[in-house]
Amino acid sequence: MSNENVTKPTLDTILERMALMEARLTDRLERMDVRLDRIESEVKQTHSELFTLRADFKEFSRSHKEPA
Repeated sequence: MSNENVTKPTLDTILERMALMEARLTDRLERMDVRLDRIESEVKQTHSELFTLRADFKEFSRSHKEPA
């Protein structure tokens, strides 16, 4: 029975492991939030550039239309 007591983790050990897992998970989630913010920024910039390109194309089309 003394062997069994040595190999079983104590409640304190389990709580320490859980706290470490929580810290790692929190860190990963924070890094993921930063990455998502960067992706969102890129998407907004691309969207803005797309609207500018559409406006430029419409302007170009109007200026190069053949008179009827």
